[in-house]
Amino acid sequence: MLAGSAASALWAGPSRPVAHSSARAQPAAAAQPRGRRPAASGGERAVPAPTRASSTITTIPVPATDLALAGCPPPPYTGPPPTPPWHPTILVPDSALPPTPPAPPRTASTTPLTGKGMWIWEYDQTDGGRAGAIVAAARAAGLHQLWVRVGDSQAGFYGAAFLDQLVPAAHRAGLDVIGWGFPYLYDPAGDARWTGQALAWRSPSGARLDGFSADIETASEGVDLTARRAALYLGLVRQEDPGSLLVATVFPPTDQEWGSYPYAAIAPFIDAMAPMVYWGCTQPVVEADQAMTRLAPLAPLHLIGQAFSMAGEEYGRTSPPAPAEITAFLQAAQRGGALGASFWSWQAIDPAEWLTLGAYPWAAGPG
Repeated sequence: MLAGSAASALWAGPSRPVAHSSARAQPAAAAQPRGRRPAASGGERAVPAPTRASSTITTIPVPATDLALAGCPPPPYTGPPPTPPWHPTILVPDSALPPTPPAPPRTASTTPLTGKGMWIWEYDQTDGGRAGAIVAAARAAGLHQLWVRVGDSQAGFYGAAFLDQLVPAAHRAGLDVIGWGFPYLYDPAGDARWTGQALAWRSPSGARLDGFSADIETASEGVDLTARRAALYLGLVRQEDPGSLLVATVFPPTDQEWGSYPYAAIAPFIDAMAPMVYWGCTQPVVEADQAMTRLAPLAPLHLIGQAFSMAGEEYGRTSPPAPAEITAFLQAAQRGGALGASFWSWQAIDPAEWLTLGAYPWAAGPG
């Protein structure tokens, strides 16, 4: 999904239609910088997490379904052809893959996924990488969780130094931190090892991540995605750490993806799915409702919305989502029973979108 940095030149977007895309997915530079955290978490959490608002589905306004979508339809693309995505050079053949472990029952609390959140990609583009500023802004906007990129198949687990600063400060402010990473699945066992390192990370004071989300992409992002490789990777992560909160960031279940993307193979190994509902020139409510209708039978859901501009990308809408779209998406997610909703990404969201997110009343609570 969500993005890489640039050990090499940044790639502007995925090769599939951007309206249903993951936002940039290149490997992050190593130099950049299921599941229940123990209650004390190293003594870091000093502010209790907010309780769930008393609103019910009947008190959440019905979201608008006829919004004017500025920048739609997108103009014909006249830029250069997309750069081929990075991928590992060595592919472990199917014949050499180990057996997939059995899927254990879901035992992790999904409370960290409730309420509102934001996704962090490049640390230095997120309030300059200053943990105090990030936490203060998140708290002021009423967020409950931060999703922070911590690893990928190229660099392994590289987020320790940033997490050392961010996670204790976030926990003191009542915020949860979900690490996320990009497995290319050329070596599912190797991907499981760096994912396990992220889940095993501890700050000097004993703080830890509140969960991990695996960004499960497709060949358009350089990933060797098959049902077997995805299940094996997630199964090995589960086997090593059965108690931590494990999430799969997945493609939106559009008609195009529904028959080919391995949602059913992924579901037994994770505690929740986080579909990337980047609506582009489709009404946000339509995209959100489709994701919840198709995926809710498989796993609890946390929706990821669009807070970035697709301008300049192939099939890209030329204007960012308007505040009314942000509100409609949040209303649809909340009315539809999602645990929570977050947005890609902190470094791309504009001031109007940020203010709208902050004003929307969605408190966290039991998952």
